[in-house]
Amino acid sequence: MMSGRRVVITGMGSVNAAGAGGTAVVAEALERRPCTIAPIKAFDVDGCTSRLAAEVEEARFMALLDPDSVRRLSRICRMTLVACRLAVEEAGLEGGERLGLVVGTEYGDFRSGAEFFNGFLRRGPAGLSPMVFPSTVMNSMAAVSAISLGAKATSVTLNQATVAGDLAVARAAALIADGRAEAVVAGGVDDLFSDVYLNLARLGVLSPMGGGAPEGCRPYAPDHNGPVLGEGATFLVLEERDAARARGAAIHAEVLGAAWGAIPVAPHTAPAGRRDKRAIARRALDQAGVEAVSLARCYGSGNGDPALDDWELRLLAADGVRAPLSLAPLFGQHGGLGALRVAAAALDARAGLAPALVHGIARGGCRTALVVGQAA
Repeated sequence: MMSGRRVVITGMGSVNAAGAGGTAVVAEALERRPCTIAPIKAFDVDGCTSRLAAEVEEARFMALLDPDSVRRLSRICRMTLVACRLAVEEAGLEGGERLGLVVGTEYGDFRSGAEFFNGFLRRGPAGLSPMVFPSTVMNSMAAVSAISLGAKATSVTLNQATVAGDLAVARAAALIADGRAEAVVAGGVDDLFSDVYLNLARLGVLSPMGGGAPEGCRPYAPDHNGPVLGEGATFLVLEERDAARARGAAIHAEVLGAAWGAIPVAPHTAPAGRRDKRAIARRALDQAGVEAVSLARCYGSGNGDPALDDWELRLLAADGVRAPLSLAPLFGQHGGLGALRVAAAALDARAGLAPALVHGIARGGCRTALVVGQAA
């Protein structure tokens, strides 16, 4: 088990390309495995070699909000708020001094930042909108959600590629295990924005990256040729086990182990021979008291990026873990995907399966590992 207090998952909320809701919606999406990746509708991609994404329909989450109360909030803040509220309501939790929040994101509110600075470029200082500025900071999603939830403990925003959501959950688990919070809402979010998408496509880092294979998300496959972006927000409620039991909370699963760290690499690379001397996955497995051969599943961060997929397979093989599963073909690559991986592992545990490893690796070398199993 993790050192210190034991950590359980008592609620989840998600806004993704397949739907918006709590545990039932996430479970249905994972069971049905709908094809959410399709040609982009939100903006023009003419002349672009990349044309696919997993988009979230505005109506999916706006139906869960009072339009008047959120009219000044940006799109990414609205998605974050909906997912956090869904998770907290499902957990039957209230805000307070011991409720914290950890938000992971790859790009933050890039849309608002672009709007703010474009105003200056068009009109000079007179074009700088005081209504837009609060959303330009990286922690705007956390600030809005913490205020709405009444979460007064630690509020953290993590900016990390590929593993933002699972890193947020791992950090939240550590906060509770160390006694720094009683409960934490943790997960990830990203908003599909034209400037980000088109520039990444021009840089050749989205599918199709070349090699003749068609555009598409095919993690770990021989013809993988780049990620397909998605968007959405997924958040989980983590609590100290005894406190959750004392209030009669329904427990989905337990976080048996959590570890994270950095493998020294040059920025944005995935070197073939670089090994993890800090043994991040092994540390999480040892905390959980679980052997790799006993795992029911491994949910990996493969997203179709050939260098990253192959690197992850080598790292996992070194720890005795084989055949990771990826959720990227269902929901597209975005900051909330890592939290969806943890949610999938929690649902496996609730169904009575053996523990699962949730693993992630970013090109810059950040590696995460969580072991999720049935609560004892």
